[in-house]
Amino acid sequence: MVLRDVAVVGAGATGTAAVVNLVRSGVAQRIDVFEPGAIGHGDAFSSTDPALLCNTSADSMSLDAGRPGDFVDYLHGLGMPVAPQDCVPRYLFAQYCRDRYLGLRSEASTRGVRLRHHRDKVASVAGAGPGYALLTEGGAEWPADAVMLCMGVDAWTPPVVRPFWCHPGVVPASALGSTSTLPRDARVLVLGSRLSAVDAVILLGRSGCRVQVASPSGTLPSVRTRMYPSDRGSLTALAGHPWVGTTDAAQADRFVAGLVRGLAGHGRPHLRDQLSLADDPVERLRAEIAIAEEGHNFWQELTVEFIALTNEWLLRQPPAAWQDFWEIVEGVLDRYISAMPVDNAKKLLSLADAGRLEVRGRRPAELFRTGGRWAMTWQDGSCDRFDAVVYATGYRPPALRCAGGRLLLGERRRGAPPAVSADLRVDLGRDADERVFAVGQCSATRVPLVHGVVAVVPQISHVMRQLRALPAGGRRGVSDDG
Repeated sequence: MVLRDVAVVGAGATGTAAVVNLVRSGVAQRIDVFEPGAIGHGDAFSSTDPALLCNTSADSMSLDAGRPGDFVDYLHGLGMPVAPQDCVPRYLFAQYCRDRYLGLRSEASTRGVRLRHHRDKVASVAGAGPGYALLTEGGAEWPADAVMLCMGVDAWTPPVVRPFWCHPGVVPASALGSTSTLPRDARVLVLGSRLSAVDAVILLGRSGCRVQVASPSGTLPSVRTRMYPSDRGSLTALAGHPWVGTTDAAQADRFVAGLVRGLAGHGRPHLRDQLSLADDPVERLRAEIAIAEEGHNFWQELTVEFIALTNEWLLRQPPAAWQDFWEIVEGVLDRYISAMPVDNAKKLLSLADAGRLEVRGRRPAELFRTGGRWAMTWQDGSCDRFDAVVYATGYRPPALRCAGGRLLLGERRRGAPPAVSADLRVDLGRDADERVFAVGQCSATRVPLVHGVVAVVPQISHVMRQLRALPAGGRRGVSDDG
């Protein structure tokens, strides 16, 4: 079936990938993209600083499900000698998204598809006869046969800094440009210790700041030299059983145990040589850099397959079952799934060895202003003073609420979070087989491992298959001027 209208809400990396695959799949006559900003420039890739790298290899970042090496080919077309395993500056991926979208406009016209970009936000989606009506914040209403929700994440502001959220001395990691007036030897607190905190440390360190990274875990991401797809099936073989085919939640523990056993066998380095369990975060960083450069971190070869298989399996589980499994994954494997490129790790180690970076495991209690500086008291009763505070405390999935058969988008909307099915369909609370699909971070309540394009594009392919299979009754049945 060819649908009359498909709406794509949000056009960062996920939304751009949705448009690319919609145009090339031939499932829509008209595609309406709702994005107030530029296409492809979502928060994750908005920085133009070449020091900030993608956290995955170029070969795992194609927007097009049918062309796995498309991003690498694009970079080669720019004359860049990029290898598939390279982690390139983040701005290049935003440029790739934008250029691919611009090229799609003429391609869509050739295919008889009308592609339009609306610089507006969607406020709500409601059922309207056999289709849907999208109401924008600007007051316009647009029809659609199907809707793909592709909004990106929102930065989470920890309670301790909320009273100062508009102060120039307390900023999110994404707004680090505002710290350029800090003196070269300024002491800066970075709250959080994962990938966004790593980016913050790199920028602050380059400016000559002295940085303390603080988080409850006090652990940095692990280190990898690459992250791109390997041969499918190696992970299931390592685990020793057909993990993907089961719906038994008890298999989770057995899978993790089998994975650990498999990682140490068949001629690969012993598991103790692939990991570092050093208590000191800087010494652990040093050891993991050495392991990565020696090629002993075999686990990195399985990361992409692990994400794909985990998502497939969790979609078949009831929420309670997969939440139990996710607690195992998050506590044991998350720092490896969200590992950082070795080049970034070296920058952090250089700062630490120069006495300009320390990593602490601690929980903040209260932040206040005193004597022209920021004082942070910790839950252990100690207190430190800083010239600025940067929060890199993670992100929240987009806010979705459902009330009265209408899906409400954005913060401070009343209603209950909608259920998302195994087919990524959003339940609007009606007795209907909905054609509203949650993709990427919008599906995070059902699919936890949606970090990066490598996990999002398979979701989009799944949606494309469903759109192709819709019965003819799904058409809106309106004229070209409707």
